[in-house]
Amino acid sequence: MTPYDTSRRGTHAATRSSLGPLLRLGLPVVIVLVVVLGIVQLLRSVPAPALSDTYATSRAVPGGPLSVPWPTQGTATVAVEGAASMGSYGGHQQFAIASLTKMMTALVILHDHPLSIGQSGPSLTVTPADVQLYGADKAQGDSVVAVTAGEKITELEALEATLIPSGDNVAQMLATWDAGSIPAFVVRMNQLAGSLGLTDTHYAGPSGVNPATVSTAADQLKVAEAAMANPVFAGIVDMAQATLPVAGVVYNVNADLKIPGIVGVKTGWVPAGGGCFVFAAKRTVDGRSVTVVGDVLGQQGATPLNTALSDGAALASAAGAALSVEQVVSGGTKVAAITAPDNPSISLVTASSASLLAWPGATVTESLHLTRRLVAPIAKGTRVGYLTVAIGSEKAKVPVVTTASLSSPSLTWKLTRL
Repeated sequence: MTPYDTSRRGTHAATRSSLGPLLRLGLPVVIVLVVVLGIVQLLRSVPAPALSDTYATSRAVPGGPLSVPWPTQGTATVAVEGAASMGSYGGHQQFAIASLTKMMTALVILHDHPLSIGQSGPSLTVTPADVQLYGADKAQGDSVVAVTAGEKITELEALEATLIPSGDNVAQMLATWDAGSIPAFVVRMNQLAGSLGLTDTHYAGPSGVNPATVSTAADQLKVAEAAMANPVFAGIVDMAQATLPVAGVVYNVNADLKIPGIVGVKTGWVPAGGGCFVFAAKRTVDGRSVTVVGDVLGQQGATPLNTALSDGAALASAAGAALSVEQVVSGGTKVAAITAPDNPSISLVTASSASLLAWPGATVTESLHLTRRLVAPIAKGTRVGYLTVAIGSEKAKVPVVTTASLSSPSLTWKLTRL
């Protein structure tokens, strides 16, 4: 008989000791524990899919910066009407803006007494005080329109007299008719300026003769866009001439109206501020009618107003020629990736291309918007949102789709994940 091995006896005893608790619990309990642990794994929340490699938020159209004949003095700016600024020159210096003031005068009048195309509005009666004002302004060498006491002039005719031959006296007549007094009307002008966001503008009168009326190129561009959005205003400033009750035929001081495409808007000159010109020019780009707006302020020299007109025409022409319709995003462009548990990374791509009105150096912005939760399962080719591509206020929305399917995590993954 083999002698009894005391070392093995010790091993068996240790084993029985370590298994004791389990043996006492019994196999059914162990199975329950395993099941419970499995259920816990299955019920644990699955991490949500995440976006990565998102598209760049901004970039520039190739070929910039925009090359146009900026003036050599003063300030200037140019933009696509209702879209975006194309560029500026000379910073934010304030200038006395002279008769550009009458754009705001007309805006206030049309705000308080709206007109539609074909309407003439109520009549104003010319008073002896109005005639006296006419004589005083004429004696000072101001721009005036002849009036006589008792003359009846409609709102539309008064606006034509203010904007076409730039009648200082009629601008003041309109102001008194609207607000009861010049000071009260000036308050209305500055209130409207504030609502338009004109942070560097102050109006001191309705005609622009007062050199305390100052503004910047950027602010006057906002005024021009707001004014040209009114069809009555736009129609008046595009008129080469008008016929008034007493003054007869009057001619537009905007000599650039003879240039094809120029449709407005206003000139001005006072010694304190120099020559200035706000312009609007229509152009057809890829079959689409586009209006370029801009201005030139603070032009000096022997012929400051002619200089402003010449510089404005050159700027309008060059800016218009720089416009084109460009493809800003192509179909199949990757805009983001989705990373999700138990799935390879999949891409989100644009489902189509998009084109916008553009020019060299224009800033293109992109932003991704999801319209559904990224929760599996998601089939290949599913639309999950759209990419907004914009140049200023010009925008295009391009659908975004998945390039592969997104599956729910497998049972094995759920049970074995740490």
